[in-house]
Amino acid sequence: MRGGRKMVKVKICAGSHCSLVGALNILETLEELQKEYPDQIQIERVECLDKCEDIKKAPVVKVDDELITSAQNQIVISKVMERIK
Repeated sequence: MRGGRKMVKVKICAGSHCSLVGALNILETLEELQKEYPDQIQIERVECLDKCEDIKKAPVVKVDDELITSAQNQIVISKVMERIK
């Protein structure tokens, strides 16, 4: 926590399959949101979040301890904003 505010940690799979099905779009949206909340959002690109055995689960994003499979922009942003507010 910095300055009394909660830091939200977001891990996004940037592996090849997740990237092909939308992870990079989610990453771009998160980076824009991070500009508005620089002290509250930490983004980490990872190669895999160990859910690749079922390709239907891609893209995979982890917001704090919550794993989101078949992630979509609006769902990920909603989860991040819930934790910031």
